[in-house]
Parts: sequence; structure tokens; C-alpha cells
Amino acid sequence: MHTFSPDFSKSAPRGIDLHLRHSPDGGHAGPVTIASADGSPAGIAARISAPGDVKGKRLIADQHYMGLDAKALRGGAARTLARLSAHPAGQAWIDLRSLGDDFHLDAGASAALLSAMLAGGLLYPHGAGKYHATRQFREYALATVVAPLPRERARGLIDRAARLAARINAEWSHLPFEIEMMAVSGSYMTRRDQLADLVLSFALHRRAVSRSADSALPPSKDQASRQIVEALQALSSFIVVRFVSDQTKVQRPFSVVFQAGTSASEAAVERRDMLRDLRVSVTRWFVAK
Repeated sequence: MHTFSPDFSKSAPRGIDLHLRHSPDGGHAGPVTIASADGSPAGIAARISAPGDVKGKRLIADQHYMGLDAKALRGGAARTLARLSAHPAGQAWIDLRSLGDDFHLDAGASAALLSAMLAGGLLYPHGAGKYHATRQFREYALATVVAPLPRERARGLIDRAARLAARINAEWSHLPFEIEMMAVSGSYMTRRDQLADLVLSFALHRRAVSRSADSALPPSKDQASRQIVEALQALSSFIVVRFVSDQTKVQRPFSVVFQAGTSASEAAVERRDMLRDLRVSVTRWFVAK
């Protein structure tokens, strides 16, 4: 996601509304979202003829996509779809000039965006300098722009995820598997204070106690992993959960935040020590660079 300097002097779509989603216990279960009202280009884009199963992406407000900031990309894509909806089928296409108009870019920036969209699969050629929008383009037009995840809140989510892992191992006896370990990786392992996501990976192993002979057929490992993934993802929409066969398959760098056989209190102390050591290690790594 390389950045350039397009002209954003023209106004963004009107009707921007800021709201918070709260979890039942009073904490923020989801991100701060920046949604467009129905009368805006994004609202029009959501209503135009499109595959019913197309869902908008989630874009992070302080990140760049295709060389544009999140709101500029979402707004431009929504304006494009709104414009295309006014044309009969077979006569709705995108060209370099219309792309610049929709995204409020000059010729050079428009050409760079066109190249990025072709490479990223958002557009496909229709011949003679014309292009059609793909499913991915529609997903960006229908995107929700969210504020990034503060690191302090990410730490709290890690603690909640570790407690949930301990509860799954202790109470989910209907599963013949338990969580062997869980690790955090991705943007949390950087020095950034504002994160795009929280990536948690876990591995399973068989429980020591087998089921009784007259019990129902237990869930398979894949079924057990899906149940655990759903439970962890329910903690926050920022959490990305990956099921791995073992610790060696976890994205690097990573840090283990839960290990089977560790009590909740011991795990909390270990996580605090781990996070302190991690901050020191990361700082030393960047200083060495």
C-alpha cells in the first residue's frame, strides 16, 4: 500500500455519522464506525443492482488502500457505483477520466489509482480504455471505515481471550479437544499504538479424559476449532482468529499468551511479564536497526 499525493481538495461525501457500538457489559464490543447516510453516494451504492451476498469491507481510518486513505477510497468507489447505476446495462463502464472525477484526482494520480485497482483485482478491462467494476470494487464502495484499535484496549482483549481459553478448557467438556496454546502476532507485535487488528492463533490437542462409550459422537477437530474461532471472534470485531496445527505454524513474530495447564492468575502474571519483555525487545530491535 504505497502512498502518493493526490488532490483531495474537493469535499468528501456528505452525511457522515459517527457512532459507537457497545457490548452488553458496557465495553466497546466493536470499533468506532463512520457510516454514510442513505442520501450519500455510499447510500446510493448500497441500493444499486449488485449481487445480494456482497458485503462491505472494513477499512481502518488511519491506513491507506490503493494509495488513498480509507474514507477517500470508500467515497470515490461509492460515487463510481452511484454514477454507473444511472446508465443502462452494457453502457456502464469506468475510464481514466471518470475515475479521476469520481475520486477527485488529477490525471497522474488517476493513472496510479487505475494501475493499483487493476493489480488489486478491483477493475477488469473492457477494451479501448474502458473497465468494469469487480465484486471487490463493490466491497470497497460498501465499506465501513472504523477507528483503529488502541494498544491499551488490545491488551485488555488479550486478557479476555486468555480467560476464555481457560474457560473453554475447563468447561467445554463436550469437545474432545482443548486449546494447547494461543499466541498473538500481526500488528500487535509492532511499536504502533493504534492497531488495524488483533491476530490470535491457537492450536488444539486431545483432552486427557476420553468420552464414555455411550456418549454421542463428539465433534471433529475441525468442528471444535470452528466453535472456538466463533467464541474468540465474538469478543471483538477487531480479533482475527487463526487455527494452526502447532506453534511452528504461527505467523512470526509472535508471543504466546495462553498455555494449557496454566491457571488464570498465573497466566495473567505471565502475560504482564511477557508484554513488558516484548516492549523492551521490540525497542532494542528498532534501535539496532
